[in-house]
Amino acid sequence: MAILPDEIISESGLAMSEAMDAVEVAITRTLTSAISTNVSVRVDKNLEIVAYPIGSGEPIKISLDSINRKLRRHLLHQVELELQCRRTLNEADRLKALRGVSAPGEITRIDADGALFVSLEIADCYRRLIFAGICPPRFQPFHERGRYTYGSVKEFYITSVVPVMVNRRSTKVRILLSRTSRELPRLLLQERSRVSGIRCLKRIPGAYSCIMTPARIPKDVINSVGKELEEHLHVSILKTYR
Repeated sequence: MAILPDEIISESGLAMSEAMDAVEVAITRTLTSAISTNVSVRVDKNLEIVAYPIGSGEPIKISLDSINRKLRRHLLHQVELELQCRRTLNEADRLKALRGVSAPGEITRIDADGALFVSLEIADCYRRLIFAGICPPRFQPFHERGRYTYGSVKEFYITSVVPVMVNRRSTKVRILLSRTSRELPRLLLQERSRVSGIRCLKRIPGAYSCIMTPARIPKDVINSVGKELEEHLHVSILKTYR
């Protein structure tokens, strides 16, 4: 299939069946729009294109040689976009498990509007995985805005993992981060103390958090989380009555 170099399929990271389906969808959609005629495409060992005239007439097979060079380049571009889109959707689906967890991240870039670009390191089944995330100003505590520095490491809460369009030409997975979430102090305390069932009843980022815990949390753990968030933690032990 001259229109589609083999390396494009192999580099897509998709299963062969899904990659072939993506190719068929992209070519069908593009040709149908380009020639204003219903088109079916089948990819097996060869590429088979059949056009169905609107109204009446017999189906017509279209060979690659009959497609002009400019349209062939456009077809190849659309195939690459479709493969990338499917790869992004698969990646987003795999990374959904990250939503709702906390992770340390190194600030690698700060945009003019104050958005933080962060390199996250997450442990997964004895591996260390590196992901890129973004923390917009609205998810940064007021007292921290404008004070972040390149290379500094902070704890972030992962609020969402979604596929997004980039310049209408490509897709990528966006990991959205927060330093203001009420869940962040709870998760940090839980991770560092190994006490489960901790709840954060209220949080004003940079001021205080009201924490309820079913068991005592060591003071040094409370202090370490308070220092990380630069706020006071009011920790109360939940009393049970029989």
